[in-house]
Amino acid sequence: MDVEHPQIGKTLSNSTSTAFSPVPFPGNTRQQQENLELSESSIRLEEGENFNQINEDEIRKSLLVEAKRRKCWNSKAIEKMVFEEIVHNCCYHYVLESFTETRSTADAVQPSSSTMSNSSALVRIRSFEESGSTVDISTNSLTSKINPTITKTLFSADFGHNPWDFDVKPDDDFVNQIKILEMPNSQRLSTCHTCKGEALIHCFHCRGLGTDKCTYCRGTGMKAGVAHPALYTHPMIGTFSGDNRKSVGGGISSSNRGFPFSGTAMIKPALLGSQRDKPYAAGTPVHFMAKAGLPPPGIGQHDLCIFCHGRGIRDCQHCKGQGKKCCLACGGNGQVRIFTKLKVAFAVECSDYYTPCEMPDHLLRQANGQLIFTETRPYVHPVRKHKIKEINEVSKHFCAAHLKRLLDSCRVLKQRHCIERIMVAKVRFKLGSKCGRFFVFGDQRLCYIPKESISSNCSLV
Repeated sequence: MDVEHPQIGKTLSNSTSTAFSPVPFPGNTRQQQENLELSESSIRLEEGENFNQINEDEIRKSLLVEAKRRKCWNSKAIEKMVFEEIVHNCCYHYVLESFTETRSTADAVQPSSSTMSNSSALVRIRSFEESGSTVDISTNSLTSKINPTITKTLFSADFGHNPWDFDVKPDDDFVNQIKILEMPNSQRLSTCHTCKGEALIHCFHCRGLGTDKCTYCRGTGMKAGVAHPALYTHPMIGTFSGDNRKSVGGGISSSNRGFPFSGTAMIKPALLGSQRDKPYAAGTPVHFMAKAGLPPPGIGQHDLCIFCHGRGIRDCQHCKGQGKKCCLACGGNGQVRIFTKLKVAFAVECSDYYTPCEMPDHLLRQANGQLIFTETRPYVHPVRKHKIKEINEVSKHFCAAHLKRLLDSCRVLKQRHCIERIMVAKVRFKLGSKCGRFFVFGDQRLCYIPKESISSNCSLV
């Protein structure tokens, strides 16, 4: 049973690094036996014998284009070339494609939003054994008109836990594509493991103190970025910027305070409240005024740093001076939403075969031919009674191999196979006293000249 849920249409991002666990299709055990029996049956194919042969004018034009590209013969040499024999033949190309669907799941965590998805959303039941029509059911407003068997299936303990319970359709058939979706009814709220539900985390940049070294004055408090001699030579100060002593002039010094790119010591006054009682760095003008009670001699207001005003430190830009910042894992809610990601991969498994001819297969792949047979079914039957027995054998082998290999790991949505007839003209020519051969093939009238024919008859333009 497949169910289409509105929530299944929400594509998730940032899923390239998620490790998904594949989930086998539950119906493959029964379908594998049925479809292997279908592979024993086959279809008949009747092919007309009439086809357009490649005439001599087309052969000369194709040879001229290829000769100019490879610089073998000039146009005069091709006009003098005598075609001793032209043998027309057909190369048959058989292609079998299986359009498969593979599903895998992975756990994911996202910040919880203010509103969770409502569990009373409509659930669309695509098909039931009791009814062939489509029914819309609201999970909190079931009526007596619904079949009790359907209701029991909908609200059973196992319903919705299997990723194959939901219908996900591809955008195009026989095209490789991947969809990352959220599996319905898989979400739950949990306490954030990063902030332990507090919605705030410790700011590691400022060590939770809320202040940081002023980068403009380099922690000196001076606009010039260099400490004034009156500061570190005064007997009541006696400290340099960066001296991490246990106590400085009665103030509380954080000896383990580690500013980025520096070891500047910070002093916290006992009473906080006014501007002068804010924390300041050791060896700054504010430190001097706090100890001496007077401004530093020879230093005016214009000499102080315009950002920290002589303190040498400023509020941390990461936590805005709070010492804590919003938890990114839960988005400041204290809770996270845990759900299951559903990865649906649609892939095309292709097997093809060319009947033997004197040309390499990589050149035949470039040619277009006449499509003489094509069929698309959920499971195609092998081709039989084709005039080329190899096509019949290869078709039977490919059909059985696809079902045996694919049904163990994925779900086969559709299969199609076709037979293409490619015209090939083998030409034996004579140019002066030398002989050779070349091929003209395909609807585009492509030309293939073997190396031995070029080396023995090459006449550069």
